[in-house]
Amino acid sequence: MNKINQIRLRPFFFIFIFYLIAPFIVFSQDNRLQPYILIGETGKDFEGTEESIIQKFFMNDVEIIGKYRPLDDPNRFMFFITTKHLKKASRNGGEYGSFLGVLHLSIDIKNEKVYLSVQNIDYWGNLFLGDDYDRVRKATTQFKSELPRLLPKMRGRFMRSFGSVEPLSIDQLRKYRYMKRFPTKEQMIEIGNFESHADALQSVNDGLAKSEDLIKLFEYNVIKKDATLFGIQLSQEKEIAKILDVQDRKATPFYPWQIAVVGGRIFSPNPLFKIPAGFPDVSLIQMFKLRKLSKDIELSLSSLKNN
Repeated sequence: MNKINQIRLRPFFFIFIFYLIAPFIVFSQDNRLQPYILIGETGKDFEGTEESIIQKFFMNDVEIIGKYRPLDDPNRFMFFITTKHLKKASRNGGEYGSFLGVLHLSIDIKNEKVYLSVQNIDYWGNLFLGDDYDRVRKATTQFKSELPRLLPKMRGRFMRSFGSVEPLSIDQLRKYRYMKRFPTKEQMIEIGNFESHADALQSVNDGLAKSEDLIKLFEYNVIKKDATLFGIQLSQEKEIAKILDVQDRKATPFYPWQIAVVGGRIFSPNPLFKIPAGFPDVSLIQMFKLRKLSKDIELSLSSLKNN
């Protein structure tokens, strides 16, 4: 090959390399992090997108453990999925590891185009697991490398982080609280304690079946551990969105809420911890509006104690 042809090919080579490493750029542990990843635009309508996702997951042994339409919005949809690497991360991630076991693959329709997005596992992993996230980094790295292969072909792959104007560092996430006197990750809502994991699960399922404020969306059991994660729809979901989910790019992967059962302990993230973490640009005025809403969410979750 002569030098002229080599020069002509060189830009295409670098473009090719960029697309190979792009997933690692947005997920990289060296970067400041945002809560969500915009994967790309599918080039299909909603039905075509849903069909191609299901087919691709079936071919790659990705488990779909639930589906959901956040906020009853016809322009939003979600698959709850897990993979072998997510299972490994949830198993080895300590007390809060179950929070990493289920991925929210979100579908958003805007101007007749269909977009896919997910939670940024590095963001939420450092937020919930703190230093324990180092123990599962190999598994999450393997998950990030396989994610593009698990998804169908798309018209445009962006792999672009979003969700905050000022991304947070790993150290900020591991020590996160909105400001002084606000809860940390350790200050969970304690819903109940039982002698066995089975009794705790029974209590949660019975309570959710009777609840008027909470709807069960999925139940994920961590392999080889007495740990289970429930995805639930809050009746207060639309109020959260009305206050905070107002940007052009919607934070669909934020939803739904979660309840964890580890051993006989039943607990859930404090709203004044999780909500501002999911919407890091929240203002003091918005936080003031969230205070009453947070109390309503806590009451809804705490009502499961009585069932």
